[in-house]
Amino acid sequence: MAAAGLGRRTWLIAGVLAVAALAYTFAVEAPRHRGRSAIAGDAYYIYLAGRSLAFDGDIDLSNQLRGFGDRWKLGQDPAQDGWRLPVRELGPSLLMVPGLRVHRALDVHPFWDPCFAAALAAMSIGLTFAGCAASVQALQRRGLVALSAGRRDLVALAATLGFVVPYYALVSTGYAHAPDAAAVAWLTAFALRGAGPLAVGLGLAAALLMRLQNALWLLLPAAWWVVEHRRAGTSPSRYRDAVAVLAVSVLGVLPQLYMNVAHPGSQRGAIRWDLDFFDLQHLGRDLGLVLFGGHGLLSWTPIAAVALVGLVLGLTRPASRGVALGALAVIGALTLLFACARDPGGGSAFGARRHAGCTVFVAIGLAMLSDWLARRTAGTRAQRLVAVGFAALLLGLVAYNLGLVEAAARGLVKLDR
Repeated sequence: MAAAGLGRRTWLIAGVLAVAALAYTFAVEAPRHRGRSAIAGDAYYIYLAGRSLAFDGDIDLSNQLRGFGDRWKLGQDPAQDGWRLPVRELGPSLLMVPGLRVHRALDVHPFWDPCFAAALAAMSIGLTFAGCAASVQALQRRGLVALSAGRRDLVALAATLGFVVPYYALVSTGYAHAPDAAAVAWLTAFALRGAGPLAVGLGLAAALLMRLQNALWLLLPAAWWVVEHRRAGTSPSRYRDAVAVLAVSVLGVLPQLYMNVAHPGSQRGAIRWDLDFFDLQHLGRDLGLVLFGGHGLLSWTPIAAVALVGLVLGLTRPASRGVALGALAVIGALTLLFACARDPGGGSAFGARRHAGCTVFVAIGLAMLSDWLARRTAGTRAQRLVAVGFAALLLGLVAYNLGLVEAAARGLVKLDR
């Protein structure tokens, strides 16, 4: 199992994060925003799809739209076939089903319905941390980094709490971003640990159910394969495993294929990705916005810049070059994709929310930087000082980000800049 060997402390931290996020959602965030922040914005439609799955047993949102209304006028029926389909991937809605059914079984006041629906998404912050820790541990087992268990947990915790995930696990829990980070983290852990094609394929399917953009994750093993193939060649079994992974991962796109073929409530597909979705006229400017703008990957969450330094340094070592190159390729491809979107700033968002799936790559970059610093100062008087300084930097970035999360939750930081 990919989880084997993480240790009790790591799982304890993961459990504390999950329970704390759930408690915050019910005890702090729900009273503060009258229980509505969990289904704010587009998460409203994820919530309606979850209700349709839980109580109607289908993906036709017509009943839910009649009862709750079409808040943003996205529940359209352009094909005039009577179907109003989910406007986002089904994975986040599927996660809402257990909570919705528990809420109905307990017969609790309707005020708490959105909180129950978003419960698993809130708790996914614990799985994100554990997946990041498992990925860093896999790097250790491959001899790519040398970190103690404490440093491993530190970089995994810093990546989880210093990036965009806390806001979407504590405040806007109805969005897909926290589960997205957890799915990609465990997918990466499975791949780095050399899990079988079934496990990796199912992990990729889960990531695709959360966000179709996670197909770009395939750049990680592709880059890794290029480096490894040049060094030692590739056995035929590796090709068979790759085909098996792709075959199993198709499960993650079947819901979209079903919606587009069986019930084309949108002639352009349920996600509505077509050429109108993209805008290439100001690509250079938009790339700058994605990286350094109001919701920029580097300007809003500086821990990402620190991690990128680590990934670049990882390119300098032959052993870690494949993983570092793959992680940079995924981050770069996602950044280019978001710059091509008509809304490169990400709307009223907490930071680069669309990059949430890159949380595991932040952890990997921090691990590589920590390892590089340890090797460069090994045997010198500065070694302990550098280690303490790096840990202080990570804790400072976490404190800064969590403070920003709380300020945004209280309305002290505008998200529409």
